Amino acid sequence: MGFWDRMMERRAAPAPTSGIAEAFANVPTWAGANVSQDSALSLSAVYTCVSLIADAVAALPVDAVRTIGETRKPAPGPVWLSKPNPFDTPFDFWQKVMTSLLTDGNAFVRVYRNGGGKVVALVPLDPRTVRVELTEDGSGVLYKVADVTLFDRDVIHVKGFAQANSLRGLSPLENARQTIGAGLATEEYGARFFSQGTTLTGVIEHPGTPKPGEVAILARMMRKNHAGIKNSHGVGVLTGGSTWKQISVTPEQAQFLETQRFNRLAIAGIFRVPAYMLDPTTASSWGSGVEEQHNWFVTQTLMPWLVRIEQAFSAILPAGQSLRFNANARMRVKTAERYQAYRTGIEAGFLSVDEVRALEDREPLPDGKGQTYGRNSNPAGSDA
Repeated sequence: MGFWDRMMERRAAPAPTSGIAEAFANVPTWAGANVSQDSALSLSAVYTCVSLIADAVAALPVDAVRTIGETRKPAPGPVWLSKPNPFDTPFDFWQKVMTSLLTDGNAFVRVYRNGGGKVVALVPLDPRTVRVELTEDGSGVLYKVADVTLFDRDVIHVKGFAQANSLRGLSPLENARQTIGAGLATEEYGARFFSQGTTLTGVIEHPGTPKPGEVAILARMMRKNHAGIKNSHGVGVLTGGSTWKQISVTPEQAQFLETQRFNRLAIAGIFRVPAYMLDPTTASSWGSGVEEQHNWFVTQTLMPWLVRIEQAFSAILPAGQSLRFNANARMRVKTAERYQAYRTGIEAGFLSVDEVRALEDREPLPDGKGQTYGRNSNPAGSDA
């Protein structure tokens, strides 16, 4: 059996469920809905937030860099940066890592090495199947997946928001299960209204004493002709002097739509996604333009996740190297404005040409030509 055959066998092996969120999967919320990682993703607001952040991170360029003095210099990237494993593209890989973090609060990545100890593949694990335990002497941790026990060097563990005494990050879905449960219940109510609700909601008033079976016939007729979305807005005809009296409120009167909107904005806040990205009718409270709002998403939403991932994955790079996501790739809305800002910094004396080139992920100019500051620095010859 070959190396990848053994890996596939282990990937297919069943494993016990772990994690706080799944422990409550069968415990109804106050709204009556059960919340698990799978059911939470069926809520449109949760799916939108998770996919929005995961896709944004996965689309960023990522490189290995070496810091020399104040300059970051690109380093020869390891093979796994361009091909993490035989099953995933780099985009797929980072998307899985982020999805695990956003749903479970933890991302576990199995590290495979060759006989010389060099990393040859990285495979994301389902965080619900991983148990984290302290070693007997308390000096380290063990990761148990099915019947396999893995050590620190075999697993990259990226934690989300975590408490001081916890070996795992907190699950955003578990900590927001009441909010998500309310959203699931609201969506179910709306779906059932369209599939089972009667548009003419009320009672039939009969002038007198109905004949035997007449009440059942009238009720059956109303359900047949007016219940469900296919019969909505139909014309009702009552016989025998019967009249219709509406007694219930509409979903709008019951603030059904407002409840949906409030829940959607609450979930946006949980994932730190600007509300206007989920609800176009919501005005942004930060920044006056699209560029400023977009930069807020990068700095306040994406950056904390990027730093966590960079620090965790830098541990498997050669000494002196670190992983770096190029977040500027999402912030470069207008190239001309960015270059003008660089020029202003160079002329004011607080940026050198080499520092600008480093921001653009380019090597310094030869012979120290780009290390001077102020108006005497000559950006000519810089291709930044």
